[in-house]
Amino acid sequence: MNTINKILTTLAFAGTLFAGPVEEGTAISKKADQLVRGFKDLKYESTMELIGTKGDIVERKMVTLTLERKDSKDYSIIQFLNPADVRGTGLLTHQDPSGDDKQWLYLPELRRVKKISSSNKSGSFMGSEFSYEDISGNTFGKWNYKKLADAKINGEDCYVIERIPNYKNSGYSKTKSFIRKSDNLPIRTEFFDRKKSLLKVQTISGYVKVGQAWLWTEILVENLQTGKKSKLTVGKRTTGHKLKDGDFNKRKLKRPIKI
Repeated sequence: MNTINKILTTLAFAGTLFAGPVEEGTAISKKADQLVRGFKDLKYESTMELIGTKGDIVERKMVTLTLERKDSKDYSIIQFLNPADVRGTGLLTHQDPSGDDKQWLYLPELRRVKKISSSNKSGSFMGSEFSYEDISGNTFGKWNYKKLADAKINGEDCYVIERIPNYKNSGYSKTKSFIRKSDNLPIRTEFFDRKKSLLKVQTISGYVKVGQAWLWTEILVENLQTGKKSKLTVGKRTTGHKLKDGDFNKRKLKRPIKI
């Protein structure tokens, strides 16, 4: 190794040693965010289970289209397939990394599209423990990061990252993200409500590689304040559908997605 390379290596190592919790948390979270991108476009079916406090389950089937766009300004449409009482209901999301995503809900029984206001993003999505904010996606730029002490989750070493939203309409005061050290993928998130009380815990599992992205196949959310749970299980994701911006507007939201 020549002298210049030695100096550069030493400086890089020193930078790592003296990085503070904010810098460390930001770097770890940015790497995790990069790992889940690179799919270009997606189409997939999924099952959402609403699990009551007595173990009763309501099952719903959905189909989703997602278009990856520059600067994480992704578009998506979720459309319910069954049961009959929710069939045709759809949610259109235009992500905004600055925090104020645009979302529209189509209600077929009313034959109208309703815009979800920024102040209502913390509301329950279709009776589940997922909020509209959760569904819209947690893009990297929406949060400020800080690394906390490491922890073990199910025997796996994890970084623990505190995330504080930098946009005013978040339903959360903060979250704690547990990122597996072995592959830098998140496996658990704790959500704290606006009163700073622990609201719910999200467990993420079953990562598979789609295109250049590592994507989960199952998320379980448990609301610790109500005892209710919601589980979202994704089937095989397919890519290469040549989706474009024009496939993600309010007019398209009203039309059945071909499976």
